[in-house]
Amino acid sequence: MAIDLSLDQAKALAIHAQGLAETPASTSVKALGAILPSLGAVQLDTISTLARSHELVHYARSADVSRTQVEAALWADPPHTFEYWSHAACVLPMEMFPYFATRRRGFLDKKNTWNNMPSAKTIRTVKKRLSESSATATELGGAKKGGEWWDWSETKEALEWLLAIGEVVCTQRIGWRRVYSLTQDSVPGHLLNSDSWITHKGITGPSDDECIRALLLDSIRTLGVGTENDLIDVHRLSGWHTNRSHVRKILALAVESGDIVPVTVRGWTDPTFASPSWLKQLDKRSLTTDSTTTLLSPFDSLVWHRERVARLFGMDYRLEAYTPAAKRIYGYFAMPVLHEGQLVARVDPGRIKDGRETAMVAKTVTFETSAKGVVPTEAITGTAQALVRAATWVNAQRVELGDIKPTSAQPKLAKALAAAQR
Repeated sequence: MAIDLSLDQAKALAIHAQGLAETPASTSVKALGAILPSLGAVQLDTISTLARSHELVHYARSADVSRTQVEAALWADPPHTFEYWSHAACVLPMEMFPYFATRRRGFLDKKNTWNNMPSAKTIRTVKKRLSESSATATELGGAKKGGEWWDWSETKEALEWLLAIGEVVCTQRIGWRRVYSLTQDSVPGHLLNSDSWITHKGITGPSDDECIRALLLDSIRTLGVGTENDLIDVHRLSGWHTNRSHVRKILALAVESGDIVPVTVRGWTDPTFASPSWLKQLDKRSLTTDSTTTLLSPFDSLVWHRERVARLFGMDYRLEAYTPAAKRIYGYFAMPVLHEGQLVARVDPGRIKDGRETAMVAKTVTFETSAKGVVPTEAITGTAQALVRAATWVNAQRVELGDIKPTSAQPKLAKALAAAQR
């Protein structure tokens, strides 16, 4: 019989699994370096408002470290991370490299669908150059043909193809540029070969079923609790090289072995699962919905799956960066505000220079309201705290308020903000 969980218990599992239950006691780079392994994947994105998204993910969990320290923790030497296609383009712990063999095989099997497949000559030239030293696409002759940003040169196409099938790896970025190296030069040998692995078309690694199982277990560990769709969404396990029915069979085997536990969550209708290790913590009554108070990147893994956000927190959340400006409701990069286990508001942030000072601007603040249209006092207080916390992190001297929704909350937010900045 499935274990029955309340919605608050499901929230507690999710918040703790995501490392957002409290600010880490230690804010050293060593503690910061533990964030990626605990999350399993941190998404990268080109949009930068207060900071790059992967930096905001780390900030939300360890606000007293700098952006420079975040970058140092991710792109260390010798490398302990790599970049690959997981939920999207993500930074991943190096130990997960073998389990993406299934995706590398998928790319190879669908070679004919790759856009602008580079010539064999270009591929040979790129590999020969990388055998001498790691390099960016620019250093190898240029990333673009000269058109729009997606108009890749053949060299860039070769690098991305080799990255997709695992012959090249990215373990470092300089600025926003990938640094490419041959996989055998950057990935430890024990993560490249094992007697128990298979070789398919030259790609060595665990079998596809082993890979899918490992990625499902990683998903439930980082979710705490989730539906089948939630689990599949973490590493996008349906549609690359695998189909949903096959993933479902492997999930059923993981349930049968006890590595994933079936549960029910009151109010949820789809089959739901939980991490046995997090359930043990829940049994010890050591998990609560108390959370850190922070702004979350739209690409934070707590809010990746929009349907799950609605189920857990009751927020219908969407990123509007790609919505025409006139049609935006919440703002270009509206960031959910996490406070006391709830998503209480959305803030669309920015920064402006005012003489020698920098101000963080909350261009739009939209509060979640009760059925009667009331904004709880604790939501206003928490949002003010989150704004000041973010402003401090980006070295802004003050916070300025823009459009507040509902307008009735503006005086209270201004007062709470003034108190939080004292």
